[in-house]
Amino acid sequence: MEQAWSVWINENKKVITIKESPNAKQIFFENKEIGMQKVTEFVSKGYKIG
Repeated sequence: MEQAWSVWINENKKVITIKESPNAKQIFFENKEIGMQKVTEFVSKGYKIG
């Protein structure tokens, strides 16, 4: 069974991380596959993974 998956998104710096990050908000997804699809969308909009 898949568990919830989350990332931290800093909209000011346009950075996505999988660890807690200052000035970032945590976003939850149903599973990793859905989360990775959303991360890919953010990257296509100029966000960086860090």
